[in-house]
Amino acid sequence: MVQTQQPAAQHPTTKTDDDEAAAGILGVSFLSDAILNELLVFWGFTWRDFSMSVIPGSMYTLAALRSLSPTPPAAVFLTTLTRSILYFLIFIYAFDLANQINGVAEDRINKPDRPLSSGLVTLKGAYVRWYLTTGLLLGMAYAWGIPQWAAMWVVLTVYTSWCGGDKHWTTKNLLFMSVGSLSILTAAWGLAAPITPRVWRSMLQLSAMFGVVASVQDMRDAAGDKVAGRRTLPILLGSSFRWVMASVIALAPVAGWKLGFIYSTSELVGVCGAALTMAMFYLAYRVVVGNDKKYHHGTYMVLTYIYCGCVAVPMLFP
Repeated sequence: MVQTQQPAAQHPTTKTDDDEAAAGILGVSFLSDAILNELLVFWGFTWRDFSMSVIPGSMYTLAALRSLSPTPPAAVFLTTLTRSILYFLIFIYAFDLANQINGVAEDRINKPDRPLSSGLVTLKGAYVRWYLTTGLLLGMAYAWGIPQWAAMWVVLTVYTSWCGGDKHWTTKNLLFMSVGSLSILTAAWGLAAPITPRVWRSMLQLSAMFGVVASVQDMRDAAGDKVAGRRTLPILLGSSFRWVMASVIALAPVAGWKLGFIYSTSELVGVCGAALTMAMFYLAYRVVVGNDKKYHHGTYMVLTYIYCGCVAVPMLFP
């Protein structure tokens, strides 16, 4: 009788075997996937806010560096500017985490693509990230000599996100947006140079004017703000808000001129002032004619670009 040889028994592969194969050497692929996921989460939380954080912050640090005499070497420029960019990346991430943790319900209406409202991140995961980024922000600020400005930002964040500071336009815009702007400018300048009285005056003027006109941002979010129980100016004033805010915006350049907002002695500063004035008139026009959420968002972005333009003046003409 011929005996046939039975094939060797094959063990079925398990999920663990598949994971080990996918991990590669030292689990590098797992690590790269985790890093990529965190970058996507970071982008999802922050991408709307770079024009009010990283961009003006790094430009104002560059303005501070250019104000120094003698001019610092290139290595100092590079190191300080890198610190500024890193600081403001964590700065805005920490705030956006806190802000969106407490705004899931309205984000499902206003911004459903955000990580929490879309389900990309859990509430627990967002809290863990907030504690880590806030601790990192305070640590960086302490190491780089600006702890008071980081602490001011953290206090503002907690007040606005957890203590009801976002419920009324006076605290949401007049207080938070003006003092928040000041925390950006003071940290940005303080990373590179001492804050002189003249710089203080410019910071205070820009921050105060920004806080006054910042209610423009609430035009796009009226539906979600009603759900959240907020009393923003567009809700309180109704249809008259457009003309009231447009008038304030159109008069802002006059106030800036009277207060001597632009202090550079360069002949080209007048051109910058004229360009910023025309931009403010354009902003006022958009406030009046806008009639949908997407257009209102564009109007707010124009305001942030004007803010960056104001910050750019001392950077270009120290």
